[in-house]
Amino acid sequence: MCRLTMIWGVLLLAGIFMVDIYAQQSIIVQSATSKAPESSSSTINKKKSSSTAHTSSSTTHSTPHATSNTTHTSSNTTSHASTNTTTHPTTAHTTSPILPTKPSPPKSKEYKVTNGSMTCIIADMGLAFELDNSTAVMQNKDAKVKWYFNLNPETTTGNGTCNESTATLIVTFPQGSIHFVFVKEKKIYYIDEVSVNFTWNSAEHWDGTARNLKLLSTDVGYAVKCKTTPTVKLASNLSLSIADVKLQAFDIHGGVFGKEKVCYADRNKLLVPVGVALAVVGLILIILLVVLLSRRRRIPGYERI
Repeated sequence: MCRLTMIWGVLLLAGIFMVDIYAQQSIIVQSATSKAPESSSSTINKKKSSSTAHTSSSTTHSTPHATSNTTHTSSNTTSHASTNTTTHPTTAHTTSPILPTKPSPPKSKEYKVTNGSMTCIIADMGLAFELDNSTAVMQNKDAKVKWYFNLNPETTTGNGTCNESTATLIVTFPQGSIHFVFVKEKKIYYIDEVSVNFTWNSAEHWDGTARNLKLLSTDVGYAVKCKTTPTVKLASNLSLSIADVKLQAFDIHGGVFGKEKVCYADRNKLLVPVGVALAVVGLILIILLVVLLSRRRRIPGYERI
């Protein structure tokens, strides 16, 4: 019993001793772990050096690379300072009015030609032109166009010359002029010559002359009046129309018109309807006469008993 007790006592002491040694070692390990990284790294290096003793020597080259991060701040600023502005100067184009392609009645105006106190021409009339394209344009026949131009009484003036057997009336206007030549022959007078000079838009030009006309022939001392518009052909592309004319040349008393006579054209216009009316009346009378004669022949006479 004593031996068993002693053995248990020895084992107990040995166990207590082993527990104490283990506790001390754990304390040492904890203290070593809580130290700075330098001691741990040194311990690791010691272990590496100790392990290197049993292996082939190896050389470790450690090249420290210092990486510097550079931040580039790019400031891209585009500045458009200049603005290109192109100014086109405007040119004012003045275009003349286009001539009308349809005729219209011209306005009348009275023109007088005097020599001192003596008046040799009085003319109250409207004047108009009938125009084709100018000669240059007319080379292209497809481009042929008729135009009309009425003289504006507000922009026309009249003058002329007086002689014993001839007289002239010159009507001027901004685009040109018209010349009338009157001739006195025994007991009658008439327009013998007409000439025209006309320019339009500084590009188109017309001129022409007609002679030996004997236009509006009338007895001396009388005025001639014509509602029918006389048309004078002056050139292949130019004609003059005289509308609502009343005129007198030579032997004018007191500067006023004398007695009126109707022009030959108006007389013809009056004679045509009168002649047609007389012909119709005559035809009706003939038809009635034939009918009456035919009825009279058909009436039977009395028979004797």
